[in-house]
Amino acid sequence: MVKPMYKTIVLSMILLLLMVSSWIIYTYYLQSPAQVVLLVYTPPVIQSLLNNASREFMQLHPNVRIKIIGGATGTLLNKILLTGEGDIFITADHEYMLNASRMGLVVNESIKVLSYVVLALIIPRGNPANITSLDDLVSKNVKIGVANPSVAPFGRMAVELLVKNGIYDKVKDKLVIYGDVGQTARQVALGLVDVAILPHVAHYWYLNDTSIIWLNPAQLPTMSCQMIAVLNTTKNYQAALEFVKFLVEYVRFNPYPLENGYIGDLDKISSITPYSPEELLFNNACIGYAK
Repeated sequence: MVKPMYKTIVLSMILLLLMVSSWIIYTYYLQSPAQVVLLVYTPPVIQSLLNNASREFMQLHPNVRIKIIGGATGTLLNKILLTGEGDIFITADHEYMLNASRMGLVVNESIKVLSYVVLALIIPRGNPANITSLDDLVSKNVKIGVANPSVAPFGRMAVELLVKNGIYDKVKDKLVIYGDVGQTARQVALGLVDVAILPHVAHYWYLNDTSIIWLNPAQLPTMSCQMIAVLNTTKNYQAALEFVKFLVEYVRFNPYPLENGYIGDLDKISSITPYSPEELLFNNACIGYAK
């Protein structure tokens, strides 16, 4: 028969174990850092880069989850205005970012240049229409893919390219308009258009299915840049700012972006394209916000 004193000791030990277990559960589960979800809006031109970088960031920050919403920059801006939600905004050009700044949607101090890309002619594998230059867009009966100029910056720049070279009126009836750069690049890879005017990185998305034709630098309009900033709607400012800094440094210093056509530093543009930095004219915002 167990003596009352031993019963008391056993009960006390059981109670102590229960208290310790409760404390462990409370400390390591209930009191663990809550998971932060960062909502990032991105245009297709940055999507593949962002996917890869986000995985690395989340490995370094297990309590952060990156949720990506893709689409043409203009469409994304409308979503931000309608929902009032989001943490980070990435634009395919400087104009949409400056507009977002004027509208009070982004934290101005967080605006940074993310990458530089240039326009090029992207053709299906084998070049069935035998496209070699802009002149062929005029002389040949071809389908020319472009992203929607009203919402996609690279669609607008494609039109600027055609206007600058005096051939827009001659080819406008040959244009096939798609929702964004991603959709346009896909049509080229499938051979559903003969050529598309796209950012050069689109070729890297379909290396086995497309080829690239570089243009004379004098034919190119003023180039833009891809920009990133923290949205004023964020509820996780420090985490969002940390991701912005991570992504900017990732593009500049990690080998993956350069291997896939992304240029984070203008000094490296000649390692991806046939151009030197001096041959291309970039908007002043693409220089000022790179510092």
